[in-house]
Amino acid sequence: MQDHTVISSLIVRVLPDHGKSAAARLASIEGVEVHEKLEGKIVVTIEAPTVDASHDTAASFSEIPGVIGVDLVYVNFEDDPAVARGSRR
Repeated sequence: MQDHTVISSLIVRVLPDHGKSAAARLASIEGVEVHEKLEGKIVVTIEAPTVDASHDTAASFSEIPGVIGVDLVYVNFEDDPAVARGSRR
């Protein structure tokens, strides 16, 4: 059982005529939740087991038609063992 989760909040910038389809594609990705659709922007969160997994998920957003950018707003990763190991070096 997983005892930690990395939570990231992002704004996905999209072309105006791709908002609805991009939001649907984002919502279909495991660990991604769509919270708000605004003109040209979609607010999402990612829940992942590690920072690397969260990054990989966010990086995949650029493959969705109409996505023109992804901006990280917030990340909580204090329980990620990879980050804890890195801080001891």
